[in-house]
Amino acid sequence: MHKKYVIALYIRLSVEDFKTESLSIPNQKLILREKAMSLPEWDNGEVLEFVDNGHTGTNFERPAVQELLTMVQAGKIDCIIVKDLSRFGRNSIETGYFIERVFPLYHTRFISVSDDFDTANFKGDTGGIDVA
Repeated sequence: MHKKYVIALYIRLSVEDFKTESLSIPNQKLILREKAMSLPEWDNGEVLEFVDNGHTGTNFERPAVQELLTMVQAGKIDCIIVKDLSRFGRNSIETGYFIERVFPLYHTRFISVSDDFDTANFKGDTGGIDVA
């Protein structure tokens, strides 16, 4: 039996974002599920959702992102999908550290839908990516 490909959908909504429908939790879930379903690995995939509702993106002290990172470090996540990089984190140094150092160490693919960013097709560093 083959190991299931585990796809993590990470969704974050800050208090300030509550008024913006495009950033709403249901809208983010829809966008991320559509992206997950477009992956070839979807056929053998399992999708997990991690939601931080009402948390700032300026640090990584958020319950769902901490749970996600713990699962990455345990080798239980194959792919993370976010709507855009700012949903994952607004601190470009920390966000870049996870994308460039942590996720490759654990063989975890990272996809940002709106930024058209996928570490499966990425070479180099995140120095030019705007996460603000």
